[in-house]
Amino acid sequence: MQAIRKILVFRLSSIGDIVLTTALLRCLRNSFPNAQIDFVVKKQFADILRCVPFVSNVVVLDTKKGFGELKSVRNRLRNEQYDVVLDIHKNWRSMFVCNTIGAGIVSRFNKHVFRRWVLTTFHKDIYKEVRPVYLRFIDAAQQIGVAPDGKYTELVVPEQLNHSMREIFVQSRLSFDKRIIALCPGASFSNKQWQAEKFQQLAKRIIQELDAQVILLGGNKEASICEEMAKETGAVNFAGAFDLSQSIAALSMVSLTVANDTGMLHVSEALGVPVVGIYGPTARQFGYFPILPQSRVAQIDNLPCRPCTKMGMNHCPKKHFACMNDISVEMVLALMRGM
Repeated sequence: MQAIRKILVFRLSSIGDIVLTTALLRCLRNSFPNAQIDFVVKKQFADILRCVPFVSNVVVLDTKKGFGELKSVRNRLRNEQYDVVLDIHKNWRSMFVCNTIGAGIVSRFNKHVFRRWVLTTFHKDIYKEVRPVYLRFIDAAQQIGVAPDGKYTELVVPEQLNHSMREIFVQSRLSFDKRIIALCPGASFSNKQWQAEKFQQLAKRIIQELDAQVILLGGNKEASICEEMAKETGAVNFAGAFDLSQSIAALSMVSLTVANDTGMLHVSEALGVPVVGIYGPTARQFGYFPILPQSRVAQIDNLPCRPCTKMGMNHCPKKHFACMNDISVEMVLALMRGM
C-alpha cells in the first residue's frame, strides 16, 4: 500500500456521534503518527473538537449557507489531495463530498439500515452481534490496517479550559471536597426525554440522600426548565450558559452523570465518567448504549413495542409512553447507589 500522508474523516453531526469517532481518530493517529488527519464537522458542533487532540485540522461546514457552501468546502478539500477518506456520516452531503475530491481510498461505516428497520418495524432481532457504534466507526478503517486498540472513546480537556471551569465551579459555590453529580435532562426528541419532574425529584433526593452536589447541564432549550429545577432543589444550573467545549470541561469534573439517550451521555463516558443512561424507545442493538463497564442503564425490559425508533420521535406511536413513564426515580436512584 502506498504511504498514507493525508486522511479525511467526515462526520457532520451530532454531539454523540462526533464523540464516538474519537476512538477511531486515536487509532488513526497511533497507526499514522505523522499523517495529516482532518475532520469535517458542522459549525454548531465544532467546539467539541477543541477536546480532541488527534486531529490536525478541523474543517467547518455552515449548512445554513446552503449548497454553495458545501461546494466551496468540497473544492477546498479537493485541493488537499487526500490519500484516504473515511465517511462516518453516510448521508447525501458526505457522499457528494467524499466521492468527488479524488481520494485514493473512500471507505464508509455500516449503518445496518435493514437490520434496524426489521427490529423497529417487526421487533425481530436479526443482528448477528451487538457491536457498539464506536467500534463500527473503527471498522471503516480496516482497509488501511487500523484495528481497535482495546480502549474506549476519549476526550481531553485543554489545561486552560480546565482551569477556567474550575474557577466557575468555585464561584458557583461548588466544593471539590464533596461529590458532584451531573444531570442532563435534555434530548433531541421528546420521546427520548425522561420527565422533567422526575429529574427534579431525582436532584432533590441526590442532595438529601446521597449527600452530593448536583449540577444541571443542557442547551438553551433546557435553560428555563433547569432554572426551575435549581430553584426547587438547590442544584446549580449551567444549562444554556456553556458552549460545547465548556460543557465537556464541566462533565470532566463530576463523578457521575445521569442523562437521557443523548450526546452528553457519550461525552461523559469519553471523559471516563460513568453514567446512568435513561433509555426508552431505542435498543442496545443500535450500538448507542453506554460502553464503560461501570455505567448502568435504566430501562423497561420486555415492552412489546420497544424499540420503535433508532433516532427518536416527538410522539409515542402507542400513545402510552410506557418506556419512559414506567422508569421511576427510585429505579434510577437504586442504580446510582451502587456506583
